This record gives sequence, C-alpha cells and structure tokens, in this order.
Amino acid sequence: MTTNSSESIPEMMQPNWTGLEIESFPVKFGQILKFHGFSAEMSAIVLDFNEDENGQWIGVCFIDQNRLFGRQIPSGMINTKCLDLLDLTYIQRDALIDFEVLEIIAVNKTKVGIGSQSPATNFSEIKRDFDRGIEQRKKEQTLCDKGLSDLNPVRECYFDIKKIKN
Repeated sequence: MTTNSSESIPEMMQPNWTGLEIESFPVKFGQILKFHGFSAEMSAIVLDFNEDENGQWIGVCFIDQNRLFGRQIPSGMINTKCLDLLDLTYIQRDALIDFEVLEIIAVNKTKVGIGSQSPATNFSEIKRDFDRGIEQRKKEQTLCDKGLSDLNPVRECYFDIKKIKN
C-alpha cells in the first residue's frame, strides 16, 4: 500500500554518475535483468552505477510482478509528505554472472530516488537481498505520516514500475 502524496525526489538522492564512464559497465541504465540459478523468477532493473577501490558496482532494484522494491520515507514533521524511494542492491561487477537482459525501458532518472543500499559480492548475497525484500513487504506498511517516533516502522512497499518511466 502506498499513499499518493509524494514529494519530488531531492537531487542528492538521485543517481549521480559524475566522473564515471558508464559506457564501461557491462549493463545499461534501464535494462531489466533476469537472474538464473534461482528457483523463482528473480529480476531487477539497472538504476545506478558506482565505482570504488573494489571495482565497479551496478545498482539494481528488484522487481516482483512489475512492482519495484521501494520504501516511503516521511518528509517533514508538520504536513508530512512521503518520499518514494527505491531499494537498491549494488552488485559488484564480478558477481554479475548468469543473467540475461529481458528488455530496456526508458527511465526518467529524476524519478529515481535511492532509499536503501546493500552491497552484493556474490550470487548468494543477491538472492539474500531479494528474499529479504519479499519478506519485508509481506508486513503491514506503516503509513508515511504515522509512526514518526516508532522504533520499528515498516516503510518498505512496492511501486508500480510505471512510476519511474519517462
């Protein structure tokens, strides 16, 4: 469940590829990948790139039935609005194996807000993030303007993939 009152994504939460040669990455922005070697269908969309001393990292958002793994974060204490952010797993380039590109969609980069970030250096860590994401989204979501002082609010939710399209 998601509310409709969402704010635009602050620039500091959007993907930033300044100084990166994204052409050198093995996948492209907006590609939907399907991972093999997993009993259930596991797919994700490429939404970010990063590079550090450990190499290249590809930020993907998992997809479950055309729904993106996301979260709604409260923005402001008075007249609270929601920031609709996406949960990304950053897969180290060497761990990006046994996949196929299903399609590419036109994504509006300014509609991509990065919420949670998790690194994955092997297939079992990729699977861990997918499984954890599914389990967390089975819980009842705390409404964005509620639970502001709760210790364990559930902010994870799904967003329709149309939310990030051009």
